[in-house]
Amino acid sequence: MSRIFLYEEKLSLEYIPPKLPFREKELEMLNVFFSSFIKEEKFISPRVLITGSIGTGKTSLCKLFGENAEKEAKKHGIKISFIYLSCKIYKTLFTLIRGIAERINIPFPTKGLSTEELMNRILDYIYDKNIRLILALDEFDFLVKEEGSEAVYFLTRIGEVRNEKSIMPSLICILRNPEVLRSLDESSRSTLQSNFIHLKEYDEEQLYGIIKYRASEAFYENSVLDETLKFIAEISSERGDARYAIELLWRAGKFAEAEKSKNVLPEHVRKAYASIYPTLNREHLTYLSIHEKLILLALSRSLKENEEAHVTSSELNEFYKIVCEEYDIAPRSYRRFWDYLQRLEDLGYIRIKVLSKEEKGRKSYISLPEIPASILENELSNIIKFKKEIIY
Repeated sequence: MSRIFLYEEKLSLEYIPPKLPFREKELEMLNVFFSSFIKEEKFISPRVLITGSIGTGKTSLCKLFGENAEKEAKKHGIKISFIYLSCKIYKTLFTLIRGIAERINIPFPTKGLSTEELMNRILDYIYDKNIRLILALDEFDFLVKEEGSEAVYFLTRIGEVRNEKSIMPSLICILRNPEVLRSLDESSRSTLQSNFIHLKEYDEEQLYGIIKYRASEAFYENSVLDETLKFIAEISSERGDARYAIELLWRAGKFAEAEKSKNVLPEHVRKAYASIYPTLNREHLTYLSIHEKLILLALSRSLKENEEAHVTSSELNEFYKIVCEEYDIAPRSYRRFWDYLQRLEDLGYIRIKVLSKEEKGRKSYISLPEIPASILENELSNIIKFKKEIIY
C-alpha cells in the first residue's frame, strides 16, 4: 500500500495548526489588544474587528489566539473561556445567546426566557465562577443583516447596566467586508471599529510557504515534490486563498494514494483541480485549429512523460515538431507557434509564465493548470482526424 498521508486530518479545514505562517504580526496584535484581559487583575474588555476575504486565515487566526489566550491566562491564575460561534449557524441574537449558554454548560429552560434574562444567567455564572469571557463571532455579517443595529448594540453593551467590569465579555467579530457595517446606526458602528485587523490575500510565495508547512505535518517526508507545492501555490495565487490551496493539496494526495503513487505529482494536482471545477469541454476542443490541437497534445505528453508542472516554450516546440511528424503535418514557424500559445492562453487552456533567470535570461514556462494531462491527451487523440481535418 502506498504511504502518502501521515496525518491526513491535518489538511482538514477545521484543523488549527500550532503556527500560522505570515500571520504572526496579526496574532501579536491580538495579544497586545488583550494583554490586560489575559494577564492582569485590572483589565479592559476589548472589542476587535477582523476582516478579510475567503481563505485569508481569519477563523484560524482567531481560534489559535483563543487557544493560546486560555493557556496564557492560566499561567497568571486567570480563568478565560474562549467561545467561538458562527453567525451563519446562530443567525439571530437569541440563538446566539443560547449558543453561549450551551458552550459554558449553564442549565436553562428551553422556553420562557427572554434574550435579556438568558444573558443575565450567563453573566451571573461567569461572575460566580470568576471567568473572563471572550466571544468570537464568525460570519458576523449574517447577524448584522438579520438583526441589524439592535443586536449589535446589545452585544457591545453586555453587562454595562450591571456596572460590573469583571463580567464584561470581550468581543471578536469576524467578517469579510466591513462595508456591511454601514447599515448600522452610528452608535453601534462606533463600538466595533476601535480595534481593527485586516488580513490581505496571500501572494504566491506566501501560499507556497503555507502549504509546504501543512504538507510537512500531513504527509510522509519527501512524498510531496517541491515542484508540486509550487504548482499548487501558482494555481491558488489568483485567488489568494489558503483554504483552496490546502484543499487542492489534500485532493492531490488522495489521487496519488488511489493510484498507489510514491509521490504527489503535478498531474495529481491537475486531477484535483478538475475534480473541483471540471473545465474540459470536448466540443470546445473540436473548434481549435489543427496546430492548436497538436500543441496541446504535445504539451499533455511532455508533462506526462516528465512528471512536471511546467515545460519551457522551447522544449514544447520540440515536442510539437515530433507530434507533427507523427501525423505527417509540417510544423509551423516558431513565431506562429508562439501565436498559437497566446491564443490557447486567452482561451484558458494553458498558462504562460515568463521568468527571468540571471544566467540564462528570460524563459517562458507553459503549464496546464486546470486539465489533467492524461485526460487531455486521450481526448485529443480521439478528436484528431487528419484525413478530414481542414488544416489552418
